[in-house]
Amino acid sequence: MKLTLARFLAICAVAGFAHGQTLDFFTVKSCSGAASEEFRDVGCNVCVDPPGDWEAVSITDIGSNQRWESHNENGCTAASLVGQGFGPACDIAGHTAIRSFFVAC
Repeated sequence: MKLTLARFLAICAVAGFAHGQTLDFFTVKSCSGAASEEFRDVGCNVCVDPPGDWEAVSITDIGSNQRWESHNENGCTAASLVGQGFGPACDIAGHTAIRSFFVAC
């Protein structure tokens, strides 16, 4: 099979999105400084549920069309959704701490 330029570019585009997202959890209402917990290569449609209460979550290595959600209860339930967005961001907790974070694809 001949590898055309179009096929090569398509393979490169898919390979660029093959790696997972990075989530950094902070105990202060800021995404600067050193994170208290870090999760690398988080896959698609995954709920990350570290123990404790978190005041900010930084999400990087994510496409601008990929959705994320923050939750104020463990387990990423629909009833606990308190924030959502698309692409890279720093999500700061409101009145309640962030307890789980969902990455959709």
